[in-house]
Amino acid sequence: METEPVRAVEGAIQNLMAARLGRAFVPLGVVFIVGLLRVLLTPSADAWVPIGAVLSVLATLGYGLRVVQLALSRPSRAWMTLAQLGSLIPLGYALYLLGWEGLRLLSLSSLPQFANATLHAVLGVWVLRSWMKVVEIERLARIMLMNSQDGGTT
Repeated sequence: METEPVRAVEGAIQNLMAARLGRAFVPLGVVFIVGLLRVLLTPSADAWVPIGAVLSVLATLGYGLRVVQLALSRPSRAWMTLAQLGSLIPLGYALYLLGWEGLRLLSLSSLPQFANATLHAVLGVWVLRSWMKVVEIERLARIMLMNSQDGGTT
């Protein structure tokens, strides 16, 4: 009987993380498409935007899988450490979009460049916000599991 609340919490964490990952991939998909179009239409454009989107998707997926595996009381593995370190990729990428591709270029005088900088700043905020919601699930998982294993006394 004591494991039923723990199983319910584990299932809830798994479902919440799956939903949050699905929503986190949307802005990264939009950024990938925008970056790919930019690379294809502008020969001088660098490929950092689409490459960063792919790396961020992989890092987010690994981080989410790590949280779920630990919530299911699976033993820690070497890839989990790599996923924890890789969790810096989406954060750094969002700040790159917001600061370097967005805010830095907002002072440009032409309207297309201003629109492009504004788009990247908005996308950077969207990616950052989505990433922070994934991190919130990890915090929630830690708290819920700690409370369910203690019998809810803390």
